[in-house]
Amino acid sequence: MRNELDEQRARRAFLAAWAAVLVVKAIVAVRLPLFVDEAFYWQEGRHLALSYSDLPGLTAWLARLGTAVAGTNLFGVRWPFLVLGALLPWMVVRVARLGFSDEEGADRTRAVFAWRAGTLAVVLPLAATLGLLAVPDVPMAFASLLCLHAGARLLRRVDAAGALQLAAGLAIGALSHYRFAAVIGTGFIALLLMPAGRDRKSVV
Repeated sequence: MRNELDEQRARRAFLAAWAAVLVVKAIVAVRLPLFVDEAFYWQEGRHLALSYSDLPGLTAWLARLGTAVAGTNLFGVRWPFLVLGALLPWMVVRVARLGFSDEEGADRTRAVFAWRAGTLAVVLPLAATLGLLAVPDVPMAFASLLCLHAGARLLRRVDAAGALQLAAGLAIGALSHYRFAAVIGTGFIALLLMPAGRDRKSVV
């Protein structure tokens, strides 16, 4: 009973923090002038290409999508990144739910931990500001969490859905920024250091 109440409190705290931060970010996003990098990506988006001189094309494509839907204004440039940024804490919750074993009675503990982890992702300054600006860090963070969740899922059970999720995360990350190569390298090293990652039976 106590664990259930703890879970409800943790979920309510997360939802309240997430909604409040999202409203604040949306207000700031429609008032804050574009930074130099944002203006550059917006200009690139006006001339679509597979890639550009400084980075792959996804950031410019998102800026183009935003202005095509909402018009050429501050909100138009930024709303796709606001959406991705708003999804990040929910993805942290999903990843955290996989951080516990499947032992009997662990469900409530897992849920409480997951909601609290999501709340931290909402309120920590660096994480909370992701999505406010139209920059490649936002889709790259989204891709990183997508890959992290898929990897944790595949370590438990290999299936087509998990493999497709991992492929989608890798594709989004590769189209976001060249720095995503560091995420891939880190994930590969972590996999080698984990017994489950080295065990062939766990991936067959």
